[in-house]
Amino acid sequence: MDTAPGSGNELTEKQLKLGYWWITNRLLVKKILTVVLGVVGFSLLAYGAWGFADWFIGSGVRERAGTALLTKNLTDYTFFRESGQPKPLVTQSPLVLSSGEGRYDLVAKVSNPNYRWWVEFSYKFSGADSSDKIYAEYLLPTDTRYIYVLGVKAERKPVPTLEIVDIHWHRVDGHFIQPDYLAWATERLDFTIENPKYNPPDPNSPIPVSRASFRVINGTAYSYVAAPFFVALYSGNRLVGVNRVVATRFLAGDQREIEASWFTDLPSVTRVEVLPELNIFDNKIYLKPGE
Repeated sequence: MDTAPGSGNELTEKQLKLGYWWITNRLLVKKILTVVLGVVGFSLLAYGAWGFADWFIGSGVRERAGTALLTKNLTDYTFFRESGQPKPLVTQSPLVLSSGEGRYDLVAKVSNPNYRWWVEFSYKFSGADSSDKIYAEYLLPTDTRYIYVLGVKAERKPVPTLEIVDIHWHRVDGHFIQPDYLAWATERLDFTIENPKYNPPDPNSPIPVSRASFRVINGTAYSYVAAPFFVALYSGNRLVGVNRVVATRFLAGDQREIEASWFTDLPSVTRVEVLPELNIFDNKIYLKPGE
C-alpha cells in the first residue's frame, strides 16, 4: 500500500541514514560485540580461576588453618590451675640452742610466700629425742617466723631435720576480709612493744637466770583469750635464745609488763625481738563481749 503524503508515516532523512548505516555495518557491530563479550567472559573466567587457585594454595590455606584453630581449645587450664594454687612453704634448716644443762631448743624459720592463702600444718623435728612427737602450727599470709620445740632433753646436742607432715591451705575470703588483708590484719595485730631489754644472770646467784622484759600494749579494738608472744634474743645477727610467754585475758587497750626467763647463761645479747603469735583467722582466740 502506498503511503500518502501527510499521513504521518513518512521516514525522515535521519532515520533513512541510520537504517542505511545499520544495514551496511551490522556485521561489524556483531563482531565488535562478540569480541567485547568474549573479553568480558574471559576476564570473569580468569578472575574465578584465580579465586579458586588462591583458595587452594593461598589465602584459603590460611583461612582453613584459622578455622581449625577455632575448633581447638587454646586455653591453658594447667596455667590457671597452677596460678590459682598456693606456693609451697619455704623452710630453713633447724637451729639448736642450748637452754640449760641437757636441754635444747629446736628452732626453724618458715615462710608463707602467699598473699591470698594462710596455712595450718603439722611438723616434727626428726633426729632429736622428740622426733616422734608432732606439733601443730599456722602461718598467716606472707608471714615469716620461727617454729620451735623448747626444752628438748638430750644427752648430747641433737642434729635434727624439719619435716612438714601435714598441711592444709585456706584461701583468704575477700568477701569477709575487708577492705584488704593487710588492713584487716593490722587492725588485729596492733600490739606496741616498748622498752624490750635483756638482763643477764646475777653473777652472785647460784643458779644463772637470764631474763628479757618488755611492755606490750594492745592497741587493737579486740580482746583476746590469750595472746602469746615469741621472744627472740640476738647477739648481733645470730639467734642465741628463744622463748614464749602468754598474756591471758588481754583486753583491748590494756597493757602488760611481761618477762621471759632462761635458766642458763646466754652469750652476749645485743637485741631483743618480740612478736605476737595469734592466728587471727581463728574465732576462738577472741573474747566475746561480756566474757
